[in-house]
Amino acid sequence: MDEVKHMIKKVLIAVPPLVNSDEDPDPSRPNYELLRLVSPVEPMIVAANLLDRDFEVELFDLGVHIENRYENLRERLETFSPDAVVMVQSILTFITSQDWDGVQVFDLAREVSPGVVTVLTGNTATNYPAKAVSGDVCDYSLKGEMDFTVGDLMETLNAEGNVEDVAGVIYKKSDGETYVSQRYPAVDMADLPMPAYHILDDTHRAGYAENLERGKIRYPVRSNKYRDIMVARSCTLRCSFCSVAHLRGPKQKYRRKPMERLIMEVEQALEQGVEEIHFFDDLFAESEGELLEFAEALAKRNLKFPWLQAQGMPLWPVTKDALTALVETGMYRIIAPYESGNDRALQKCAGKIHSTVAHHHDVTMWSHELGLEIIALFVLGMPGETRREILDTLLFAEDHPQIDYSVFSIATPLVGTKLQRSVLRNGQLDDEDKLNKVIKRTVALYRTDSFREYELGVIRAFDWARINFPTPERREKYARMVGITTEQLDELIAHSKEVFFRFYPDFKGPYSFKDLVDQPDLYEDAKPIIPGSMYG
Repeated sequence: MDEVKHMIKKVLIAVPPLVNSDEDPDPSRPNYELLRLVSPVEPMIVAANLLDRDFEVELFDLGVHIENRYENLRERLETFSPDAVVMVQSILTFITSQDWDGVQVFDLAREVSPGVVTVLTGNTATNYPAKAVSGDVCDYSLKGEMDFTVGDLMETLNAEGNVEDVAGVIYKKSDGETYVSQRYPAVDMADLPMPAYHILDDTHRAGYAENLERGKIRYPVRSNKYRDIMVARSCTLRCSFCSVAHLRGPKQKYRRKPMERLIMEVEQALEQGVEEIHFFDDLFAESEGELLEFAEALAKRNLKFPWLQAQGMPLWPVTKDALTALVETGMYRIIAPYESGNDRALQKCAGKIHSTVAHHHDVTMWSHELGLEIIALFVLGMPGETRREILDTLLFAEDHPQIDYSVFSIATPLVGTKLQRSVLRNGQLDDEDKLNKVIKRTVALYRTDSFREYELGVIRAFDWARINFPTPERREKYARMVGITTEQLDELIAHSKEVFFRFYPDFKGPYSFKDLVDQPDLYEDAKPIIPGSMYG
């Protein structure tokens, strides 16, 4: 598309759902897991920048509209009559269950408004930059951070300028060839506008308060009037299983908002009725000094409210003094990315080069003493990890009853990660398309000389339940922490085992990795059966 047939004045930002209930790869999952939302952190920044450029902007979050989703979208398209429809996911680096190309949204937009300009951003636009444009799903894609490039593209089209000047742009040229920019956008956090939450209508405001992440570790237990706020982007580490560097752009280094600007955003949220805040960052802090600076800035303005770090608190900068200061500002839960219970696996396989198991133990004990809820994050099945090192991880979780809940994620070779490059190079992933179809981090997609797929499944389904829920008191506390009933928790436990047996219907046990660790060849030929119901 070389020119725009009319001036772009109105832009509709469409936000994809966290779970695409229309094509759910696991249709048996509990219904409340489909009703999941996080705040539209990055769409609100895109909206603010467009407003600064004098565009008229509205937002339609498909996750808010579970019932009659596309009927409601049609109505919005008809009443607003946008000149452009842009897909912007809630947070670029928040990995959802499925990749989303927006084909249903764009098809409907073109049906209602022939000539509308369609733009895809987010994971799919960055992971597979030419795919959507080449397939005529949309007119343009923008890879990487889209805070300013959406506005750049709109203004370039209006001026009939050269769209190739827009960083990260992908489009189909007049000769039919697809142009893919080799540049990633560069964003200075100090330049970001204040998010435009004032444009949300009553339906969206109610939706974000009602459709919380029930059953998930980010559930805002203190108040449903909550908001996600981003402090920093990118990371100083390059963990093997993490796609942040790829999605943000390989040259986008770790960046923080100026503290004054961050405090303005916190105060804006509180003034707008927000009662709990989740800081949703790629890396919340890289040093004790940054943690103390954050706590001191809140204290200086007499700001105290319930909060947590939603993507996981980096542990290597944490000291007892820093943790104490954070708790005094209202932090009530620590989501702790321990990753492994073995130093070698932690540093060499995961890439947490500053971390040690001994320090993780100390953080656990300090957190418990300070009364924090403790959520542990572990990653299993990294290339190079041995069976004994996997066992060390389970033993760390078991040996720390102070941990309220342990998440055991199976290492998934996401696009752009060291893990993906490793398994492809070693021929361990026979079908790369599995990455887009199997539920991420819940199913092993490859095996190594040290472990088999089914063994990781045993941990995920059986050791997970055994370690986390040994007593009624533990079950009740966890259910409260994630906003579900104990009956719903029982259903979740049963569902995890049901999923395991869909993949391994002939498995007869043992149902604990401890009992499998010395039997590496017990089910040598057991490869997962991939039922059609597990695919989108």
